[in-house]
Amino acid sequence: MKQALRLLGIAIAIAAGVYFVRHAIGAFGALQASSLSPGRLLGALVVMLPAYLVAVPLASVMWGALLRAMGVLLPPARAYAIVAVTQFAKYLPGNVAHHVGRVVVARPFGGDVARLSLSLVYENLLTALAAAHLTALLVVLRPVPALEPYLPTAWRPWLLLAITLGAAAGFLMLGLLVAKVQQWRGAPEGPKAAVRPPGPATLLGAYAVAVTSFLVVGLGFTAMAPVVSPGVGFPYLSLCGAFAAAWVIGLLVPGAPAGLGIREGVLLVLLGETMATGDAVMVIAILRVATTLGDLIHFLAGSAMMRRGRGPGSGRDGPLPLR
Repeated sequence: MKQALRLLGIAIAIAAGVYFVRHAIGAFGALQASSLSPGRLLGALVVMLPAYLVAVPLASVMWGALLRAMGVLLPPARAYAIVAVTQFAKYLPGNVAHHVGRVVVARPFGGDVARLSLSLVYENLLTALAAAHLTALLVVLRPVPALEPYLPTAWRPWLLLAITLGAAAGFLMLGLLVAKVQQWRGAPEGPKAAVRPPGPATLLGAYAVAVTSFLVVGLGFTAMAPVVSPGVGFPYLSLCGAFAAAWVIGLLVPGAPAGLGIREGVLLVLLGETMATGDAVMVIAILRVATTLGDLIHFLAGSAMMRRGRGPGSGRDGPLPLR
């Protein structure tokens, strides 16, 4: 079953990628004839990259807070280094290698598999919730004709309410499920016996960090768009919602490395009503370059920090903690 879902996800990613490439090829001639100079392309990348570079440190802040709530104390620099190093593995097929890698790398620094795995479950659910809320705001605040046959305008506020209530119920059920699983397993006694799920304050704080991350990346997205397509107004929350929608759909489709193809296709549908197709293709391509380059920069920075953390005192338990 898992293999079938993975293959289905890969097929969907390929189809979405073909959809995007077809439009990219069709828009190539118009782009050549336009005034989009290499300097403007570089300027758009320079505008977008710093905004995306904020995302990984914010992810490490969220992860560290969730771990602390479950009794795993990682220094902030160590949490960032682990996230930065393992994040680049999301480009491997399957879109799960970065999660597995984070658990493997973090274990020598005081975390056990149960807590580390649960922290990633909460992190992904909170980030998906933030993306879903911003997506719902997108469809509530601005007309999306492509969605009208499937989601009439009058129903859209109810979508926002349903997502909020569903998320609250889901987090409540997840906490109860964790407690029930531990009860069934008969958790051993000791300081690391039972996994304590994060409390409401921690979850709300982590959710706020996730929303902030999307808003910062959306700010870069909004600032980049006029560089590519000058003279056109770009609503900030709409572009934040478009990016969030592309991110969460890319996350949910199994098998697509880093949402490759899926996110480009979704963005093209949502941005096609805001700017010319050729400009939308270029904006999306620059966004992908910026996110990949940003992940590479963080990988190099995290690797350097991990190496500096090694010393004569390192042993079976791994490198010394970064302070």
